[in-house]
Amino acid sequence: MYPAPHRSPEEKFIDAVNKRIQNQSAPTNLQTLRKIAGYSQRVLSEKSGVNLRTLQQYELRAKDITKASGRSLSALSKTLGCRMEDLLEYAMNEAD
Repeated sequence: MYPAPHRSPEEKFIDAVNKRIQNQSAPTNLQTLRKIAGYSQRVLSEKSGVNLRTLQQYELRAKDITKASGRSLSALSKTLGCRMEDLLEYAMNEAD
């Protein structure tokens, strides 16, 4: 009698935006590992040799850390005592 229930395009859009906002508010792996190590952004920059502004952009997700140079990832991972893979952020794509 009635068509099968479905989600309107507006609801899908709102869900996608909400997921994105939640993901943006969560700390990055870099920020979490830096805080565990007890370093400020400035100290991590000095110890690793990675530019302070670049670190800030990675933590704000203004720059994609998955596109960082191997040299930068290596320096950060050695300084933080972790694997390079631990610094990367992976997008969770859900197919609706």
